[in-house]
Amino acid sequence: MTAGTGLRVYPEPADVFVADQIGLAEHLHPLVSIDLAEVDPAWHGWIHLVSPLEPTEGYLGDHTEAFHSPLQRTNWLGFALEDDRYRLLGDPRYFVRATRPEELPDPWPGFRARLVEHCASEGRSYVAHRDAFRRDGNLLMRHDDGSSRYDDATGMALLEQLGGDADSHGNWVQPDLFHVEYDDERAWPVSPAGNPFRFVASVPGWHYRTTGADAILLFFEPVERLALLTFDWS
Repeated sequence: MTAGTGLRVYPEPADVFVADQIGLAEHLHPLVSIDLAEVDPAWHGWIHLVSPLEPTEGYLGDHTEAFHSPLQRTNWLGFALEDDRYRLLGDPRYFVRATRPEELPDPWPGFRARLVEHCASEGRSYVAHRDAFRRDGNLLMRHDDGSSRYDDATGMALLEQLGGDADSHGNWVQPDLFHVEYDDERAWPVSPAGNPFRFVASVPGWHYRTTGADAILLFFEPVERLALLTFDWS
């Protein structure tokens, strides 16, 4: 698929997050919005593949267990879809940078300062990649000034997989972190209400900025219209 045919690359935060949670853009970079009908013709609306700025190491949601919720678990992040926009179903302090030092002391010396520096760097990289894509239509590995890192660079995939089944052999399949069911070839998470999620798409986070998960996997639960993301690291 190409941008404009069921995909919206680098969508605006106002088109991804509900108006009263637009601050989520401080923690999550919108990468690509996907027309759900491209995955299943019975579905309608848009869903969004986003990339967290955290963590610097370990998993998203490490250290913030006190602020977890049924769809916000270690290495898992879920939303309700409201008019094609995401509503976080829980406490924004799931993200370390949304906490105060008195709520979450540094797990080790310099932890918070390093995280702030990392997120600032990734923010600059995201803007450079986004603006260059909007200018020339190519998704490339870039420096912060927007120039390609490689002279002979070819464009990277907007998505690595769209539809089908999620591979059960990825290291995201950890039933102790979230309710996941699987067989020899495929795996799927299950909602708190017991409804199975369907796989939508995946892409490496570093296709869209300097770093990110080796695979961001996006799932959809059509009964309650929930979106769920998890992250695979090689």
